This record gives sequence, structure tokens and C-alpha cells, in this order.
Amino acid sequence: MTDAPVVGDLATPVTVVDADAEIGVIEALLRADPESLGIVASDAGRLHVLDRPYLETIFAGRLGYGRALLFHRPVRRILKEPALVLPAGAALDDAARACLARPGADKAAPVVVDLPGGAVGLAPAGPLIEHLSRRYETLALHDALTGLGNRRLLGEVAGALLAAEKPIALLLIDLDRFKEINDSLGHARGDQLLRQVADELSAFPGHAGAFRLGGDEFVLLLDDLGDGSGTYLEEVGRRLLRDIQGPFPVAGVPITAEASLGIAAGCLDLGDLLAGADSAMYAAKRHRTTVEHWRPELAAESVTDLRLQSELRTAIDQGQLELHYQPLVDARTGAVRSLEALVRWRHPRQGLLLPGLFVPAAERSDVITAMTDRILSDAIRQAACWHREGWRVPVAVNLPAPVLAQDRIVEVIAGLLAQHGLPSHALIVEVTESAVMTRPERGAERLRRIRELGVRVAMDDFGTGYTSLALLTRLPLDELKLDQSFVHRVHDPRERAIVDAVARMAQGLELTLVAEGVEDQPTADVLTEAGFDLLQGYHFGRPMPPEMLAAAAAA
Repeated sequence: MTDAPVVGDLATPVTVVDADAEIGVIEALLRADPESLGIVASDAGRLHVLDRPYLETIFAGRLGYGRALLFHRPVRRILKEPALVLPAGAALDDAARACLARPGADKAAPVVVDLPGGAVGLAPAGPLIEHLSRRYETLALHDALTGLGNRRLLGEVAGALLAAEKPIALLLIDLDRFKEINDSLGHARGDQLLRQVADELSAFPGHAGAFRLGGDEFVLLLDDLGDGSGTYLEEVGRRLLRDIQGPFPVAGVPITAEASLGIAAGCLDLGDLLAGADSAMYAAKRHRTTVEHWRPELAAESVTDLRLQSELRTAIDQGQLELHYQPLVDARTGAVRSLEALVRWRHPRQGLLLPGLFVPAAERSDVITAMTDRILSDAIRQAACWHREGWRVPVAVNLPAPVLAQDRIVEVIAGLLAQHGLPSHALIVEVTESAVMTRPERGAERLRRIRELGVRVAMDDFGTGYTSLALLTRLPLDELKLDQSFVHRVHDPRERAIVDAVARMAQGLELTLVAEGVEDQPTADVLTEAGFDLLQGYHFGRPMPPEMLAAAAAA
């Protein structure tokens, strides 16, 4: 195993001159070594970089100096700010971030490196920044926990094969009872299991790519379909499940990774293949068959969705949906800074239903539009009521992807703000990465129009693998909410490094940084130290109905 590259690998030894030396001495040194990046000058123990472009500008007289005038003057006359000095063993990532933290004019200047034996070298800034750029690009295409490709990379790889009219197969794997493992052994142990499953997926022979879509859901991409029969692909799927089942040692306990697998194959659109594989996977769970290949008959099973969607329309009309609110607190003072509105369904037969039981089905039909209109109206009306009572706390509402895809949403928000008399700055709209990436340019434009109303915009669940960093800089965002999967792993040093990198990025983009899923004080302390502005999670309060929340705030 080779050692990771360090900044000393990029450094070239240079001459150090005293600040009292004549400037003519520097010119002679530069002529003697045409490849030199520059000279290092020492002034009262502090080192300064005089890089070649800067010196050549001075010698050419373009900074108001003349060569003859300067020749016998001391180097001190042309020194800039003290240089960035790094140890030779500094990691390239750390060195690059230190470069970028310098003032604007100094970002491109070489870095002074303390070399072994007391020597001094110069390392160019360009390769350091390019290295960090490549690292961020890798982060944007790969899942941080497992190292597998993410959904965006799946789109690129599968899209290239489909564009070449090459049939592919998607094997969608979802672990069974993974939540029980998380709840009984903890998130860190659950993550350990996910990494071991990912390793087995990567090692499976003959695939064109292994990907983690999020949570406990994985995809294996095949571009060799054998004889093309469903029987062949189902046998491949069963071999894959045998390979990933373990048992794996987790916290001293041998855990068998049971899973369900859905298959879809052909030259269809990637979205259609994913939907087919997802439908087949859920059929495998429902029927306990472990592996299912998508077939038209499975469409009949969507009748359950249709029934649920019909009941939802009635629920909206009869006021069965209600909002609970969860506080977001200041990381340093603990004061409530905003609230997130979370929908619940007071079902007449099944009791209070959490959103995971009905929102996904709603998003698969146009009922999601009516449901979001109702949620926005109720949340804005409640926030306006609190404002009139003197509690001026902003309220956040999620905009699902199908809703953000409609031009009408801007007018809906503007009309509701006017109707209920709520100041626009008291509303925050949250969008997930997937909602924006559905149609990035149009989604970004609608968010700009919403933001022009004075409404704040937050990116929810950041880090789950959809958003390119380049797109992130072009979105009209005020807040960045780090997905709770990163928060739960923040005590692992490697995961902490990722969280710190996101924090620095958010600070550089001047975004309010929010951590979701904070469940204890040690985690809150780590996130506060990392620079997070707001914290949200059960440690600070569970979602509550408005009357309970108001009572808790008054207590």
C-alpha cells in the first residue's frame, strides 16, 4: 500500500534570502535558475514568498518601480504579506484548503514548505487546488459511506450504455429489516454492515457498476444479459443475494444480510428501468419470493396505490391532514430559530399515520399537488397566527419534486402569504436534491422566483448523492441541511472529515448550515465545533402539534 501524497512531494528547494539583501541579488538568483518558482525572503523570522510573476512585474517597472531604482534597495521594500508555511507531511487536501483560505490575491501564490533537515521549498498552488477539485468531483459521484457510485453516476454510466443502444439490466437490492439492525445495534454498526455489503457487491463478477442509491438500497448494473431470458437474470440475482448475505461480524454479532431483489432489463429509459426494478423489488418483499423480474402483471398491484391516493383526496377535503412542528435551534445558544412543518394523516380507521406511509404514494400521482397546497396553507396560516401573538419564528415547508416542476407554485406561495398576512421572510421552502435534479435549470429558475418573493430556500437531505457541486453554486440557496446519515456517523474520524469539508464549503458559499437527526449532546457539541449554525433532532424536540409546541415554548 502506497503512502498518501503530501505537500512535500510537490515542493522544490529554494534559496532563502535575508530581507536586508539587495533586490539585485534576487534578480541574479532568478536568472541563474529559470525553472524556479521564486524566492523566499526572511524578515525577523517570518517568511515571505516573492514568486516569479510578481518579481518580473516589478523588474519590468509595471508596479511603478524601475530596475535601476530598485537594484540596490533592500528586499524588504517589496515584501508582501507573510507566506503560508506548511510542514512537508501535510496532506494535499489540508494544504489545498489552506491555500483557498488565503485572501483573494494570494490564493495562487506558491506555498512555503518546511523540508527535512531545515531546508525550505516552494510548492505551486495550482496542483493543490486541482487535487481538491478532483476530490470534490469524486464526492459528487460516489457514496461517501461505501465508496460505491451514487445515483448520479448510475445515470451517467447507464445513460452511456443506453445511448449506444446496448440493453442493460438493473438489479435493485433492498436489505430486509435493516431498521431493526440500526435500532438494536446503532447507526454506526448499521453503517458497518452497509460497507461490508457494498464490498461484496463490488466484488461480484461481470457487472458494469455497483451503486448505492441511499439508505439500504443498492443497484448492480449488468451490460451482459447472457441469453437474455428472465430465468438467467433471476439466477444471477439469486447468486448475488447469496454473496452478500454474509454472515458479517458486526459488534461481535454475526449478522446475515437478508435482502429482496427486483430486476428490470432492456433498452428503456433509465427512469423506467428503475421504476420497474423498484416495483419488482417490492413484489419480492410482498410475496416473500426474494427475487422478482418485472412483468406487466405487477402493474395490477399498483391498485393499492390507487386506493390510497383516492383516500388521500378525501383526507385533504375533510381536513384529516394535520401538521406537527419540529424546532431548529441555534447551535450555540439553544434558542429556537425556526420550525419545520411535518405532515401527519389522522386516518379514520388506522389512526395517526407518519408521512412515509402515504407521501411516496402521493408523489406518484397528482394528489401531491393538492396535498402540498393544503400543507402550505395550514403552515402559513399557523405561522401568521404565531406572528400576531408575538412569536415571530419562521416555518419551513417541503416542496416535493412534482410540485417544484410546476410554474404555478410561485403564484400559490405569493397568494397564500398575502391571504394570511405573513411576511415572506417568515417562510422557508425546503427542496431535496432529487427535486432539483429532476430538471435542474427549471427547478433553479422557480426557486429564484420564490426567493425573489423574500422567501428563504433550503436544500434538504444534502449529501445523498444527487447534486453536483457545480450546480450547488448556481442554486439560489440560503440554507444547506446535511442529511442525518452523515450526522449519525460524525464521531467516526473519517466521516468527521467529510462533515468538516461540507461545513467549510457552506461557509464559503455563505449558507446557513443545518444538521438533521441530532439525537444526543455529544453529537451536538461536535457539530457546533465544526461550524454548524442550526441543529434539528429528537435531542431538541420531537415534532409536536402547534398547541403543544406553543405551550412548550411558553414554559
